[in-house]
Amino acid sequence: MIWKTQHISPAARNAQGFIQNWINAQSLPSSNSDSAFEIGIVGGGPKGLYALEELFRKVRENQTPDTFRVWWWNETQHFGSGPNYRADQPDYLLINYCIGHVDAWDRSAPQNPEQLNLVQWIAKNKMTDRPVQESDFASRALVGCYLQDVLRQVIQSKPDQIELLFIPEKVNTIKTGPNARLIVETRHHQRIIDHLLLATGHCYQNTPIAAFEGSRLPEHYFKSPYPIQVLDKIPDRARVGIIGWGLTFIDVALALTEGRGGSFDEAGKYDSSGMEPVMIPFSRNQLPIMPRGPVYGKETYTLQYLDEEWCQSMKTMARDRKLDFQEDVFPWLEQELKFAYYSTLLQTRSVDEVEEYIRSLPENQRFTYRKFLFPKIPKADTAQKAYIRYIEFLIEEAEKGELKSPLMAAAAVWREASPFIADLYQSGGFTGPSQQYLDQVLFGAFCRTSYGPPIDNMKKILALLKAGIIKVPWMGKTDLLYEEKEGSFRLQTVQKEEKVDYIVDARIGRPDLNQGNSTLYQSLFDSGMVKPFENQGYVPGCAAMDNAGKVIHPARIPLYFYGTNTEGVMLDNDSLSRKKNNLASRWVAGVLKSKTEITTCD
Repeated sequence: MIWKTQHISPAARNAQGFIQNWINAQSLPSSNSDSAFEIGIVGGGPKGLYALEELFRKVRENQTPDTFRVWWWNETQHFGSGPNYRADQPDYLLINYCIGHVDAWDRSAPQNPEQLNLVQWIAKNKMTDRPVQESDFASRALVGCYLQDVLRQVIQSKPDQIELLFIPEKVNTIKTGPNARLIVETRHHQRIIDHLLLATGHCYQNTPIAAFEGSRLPEHYFKSPYPIQVLDKIPDRARVGIIGWGLTFIDVALALTEGRGGSFDEAGKYDSSGMEPVMIPFSRNQLPIMPRGPVYGKETYTLQYLDEEWCQSMKTMARDRKLDFQEDVFPWLEQELKFAYYSTLLQTRSVDEVEEYIRSLPENQRFTYRKFLFPKIPKADTAQKAYIRYIEFLIEEAEKGELKSPLMAAAAVWREASPFIADLYQSGGFTGPSQQYLDQVLFGAFCRTSYGPPIDNMKKILALLKAGIIKVPWMGKTDLLYEEKEGSFRLQTVQKEEKVDYIVDARIGRPDLNQGNSTLYQSLFDSGMVKPFENQGYVPGCAAMDNAGKVIHPARIPLYFYGTNTEGVMLDNDSLSRKKNNLASRWVAGVLKSKTEITTCD
């Protein structure tokens, strides 16, 4: 079952109205003229929401008499959901894991029966008799409704000594102010802040992969497909090159088909509306993302070697030296991948049986991580047929599940091991060269195999391939060239080329201070407020920060990071998770400590 906004009550969908009324009713102070401790949060998505909830809860628990003023900035009025989970986006855009994993509340804190996880929230607000299962999926818009309803509860629980102000404006610049305070500037105002958190999410742009004269991109080159409505500019029957075969590519493909009136029937066929463009996806390795079935509860692969005890042994080793990911960690990960594959194939958890079976196989027939992460798509009469057959195979394996499919069991390993790896990785835990190897060689491949879309969405991609709406003219490396005089693009391989009218970059950008791929972070870098994090000569692109997310700066400025902007210091962030790389609690601890120190000095 895929839960969509149409399945829940209008009241449950209307938390945005409550938030809008709050914004309209607020009265902004003209200046920082009173004694309130000024707190700022930039970014209105899940991480900003989680930080706000953590702050309110800790202030209540500590029963502090201090007064606080919280300024919360977001580029739009969609506070709580942010851009990724906007409640007004199309329902065909789905989250890529089961609803049983989505919970906006910190369950390590005392429980409140009104604080529901997503499964409980859907069960309470649904308008259908269909039962809710933890293994169901949901649209991103429905998740946005849930997040905004959580925000409504958070606002209603606000301690009396906290003033909360929503600023639906883009933050352009952050500067240092007097007494180690910060000045936050938007187009219409500036505010002096005592303590600031940047929870800005996916605000990064990729470097264009084609050469253009000057710095301005052509109008028919989309640096990002979001908000998804920007793709409405692409005319019917245009030829569109799409950079990437991942989750964002699927969003683009569905927006340009289902979003234009096309439909998919239960037999797996696509009924065209006649308004679709032709899409040609391409990437460095030309490998499509792997789908996954409902992964929840007992239907998940259990790790054999990588566990808390193993992680502690690695930490013990790390007391004397940095860990080398390739030499110290990856052999264990590779062993886990092999065991997952063959134990599922043989349907046994006996290590001896699995190892004996592997030894009985010729070397060239054995499963390897390279064959798994970087497979060769079996050839067919045409590249189009090869991709159709390959995606059919991936769907069949995903439908078996990771307890029956050796391939899906191997795909589960990174997902299950990632919390341990992330724990060892943080703050330069690996040697610089081995961190670079993980970041640049393996991480993308693990994401492609472990964090794929729901089977239903991959079936839609298969239908579009069969209908010829998505075309794959080749299987090799593709270069993108721009014809300046003609204003057109060429996709080119050694054997052939294709002209396209539009390019959509469907890759997710990562922090890169050296490339200046975010105007806000570039301004912080240019002003000297942040410097790139470096690990033994390797510079991943994020700002230097401590393990609480606080920027490393000589003046000890009160600037913190949370979420995507920590990638490079932290590993494998999850935008919806309250558990993984959770820096909200550390930020709040810093807020309360700073307030105490200021009060003591006064």
